[in-house]
Amino acid sequence: MKKNARPSARKKHLHPVFHLKDFPGFSARDLLALESYYHSQLEGHEAPERRVGWNTAQSQRVRFEALASVGPLRGAKILDIGCGLGAFWGYLRDKGVGVDYTGVDLFPNVIREARRLYPDAKFEARRILSRPFRAGSFDYSFLSGVFNVRVKDNWRYMGAVLDSALKTSRKAVAFNVLNAEAGIREKDRFTAHPKELAAFGKGLGASRVHLMDHYHHLDLTLYLYKA
Repeated sequence: MKKNARPSARKKHLHPVFHLKDFPGFSARDLLALESYYHSQLEGHEAPERRVGWNTAQSQRVRFEALASVGPLRGAKILDIGCGLGAFWGYLRDKGVGVDYTGVDLFPNVIREARRLYPDAKFEARRILSRPFRAGSFDYSFLSGVFNVRVKDNWRYMGAVLDSALKTSRKAVAFNVLNAEAGIREKDRFTAHPKELAAFGKGLGASRVHLMDHYHHLDLTLYLYKA
């Protein structure tokens, strides 16, 4: 689980390319804290999973396994939104699942490091709400850990990002959030109950949704299918 997500917001200035209009549901403080957190994680740790906020490589792999079960990925064109250092690409490669992979993240310094770690994959710094991909550009889109930090209106932010992901995906979108029934006590964590998450997914216009809730005691994964 990602932890300690809100260091003091007074220590950094907003990245000049970040604007609140690109982050529906965020306050200015939320946006500043998000940037400050990921900068401190990247600079303050050596283990790749810790550098993007996960506690262990095993917990990250368990989540990847749940996401990758959304459908037959071999040969698919996939988009990894909030890709971090590209660990999902590394997971698929190590499993022998050949895909046409593109990873995008908000932070150029994170993307530079992802390219260094995985020079054979495609990465770019991109905000998909202000610069969306063409409709149907990918078969599947994935979001892991993107919605774990509490902001002013998480449901609004999730709705906007997932709507964009659905438009750019031909087959399905898979994403995860923290499970409110796990008893997580951190006030800076966003959590959702299984039933409310499934209902939320149905409201996004997916033709079918499927909830996974037994693979990790802290986590929920929701699949949003286009057909």
